[in-house]
Amino acid sequence: MAKASHHYESRVVSIAPQRMFDLVADVERYPEFLPLMREARIVQRDADGYETEQVLAVGLLAHRFRTHTVLQPPHSILVTSADRGFRRFDIRWAFAPESEGGCRIAFTLDCEVRSIWLKPLGDVLAAQMALTTVNAFIQRAHALDLANPA
Repeated sequence: MAKASHHYESRVVSIAPQRMFDLVADVERYPEFLPLMREARIVQRDADGYETEQVLAVGLLAHRFRTHTVLQPPHSILVTSADRGFRRFDIRWAFAPESEGGCRIAFTLDCEVRSIWLKPLGDVLAAQMALTTVNAFIQRAHALDLANPA
């Protein structure tokens, strides 16, 4: 049976919730800075979000799948996938205002790969995503100078 991966991380940053929300919602820019993300393309939009085709890769191993994203600006983003490669794929972002204009970012990743053939790739991808995702977004925010003025 495939192994489930669950990760939760919470960080306070000096970036306004709306700015962090906008950065995370801009999925088509992910390949520019997010480790493992080879492609991300919005294929359909609806009233509260979009459907995206994504490719995650480690070395020569890659997995193409679709996700559905629900946006609740500036508070939360929920990303799920009904792709048959996953038993469960759920990413939740929450952005809560903090003092002096910053925000608390809460990131939850809950993923279980269905296929025994994809299990090694899925385990590596989930572990890497858990370890690098929040930091990658914070570094991107600073690179784009989105932090609140001192």
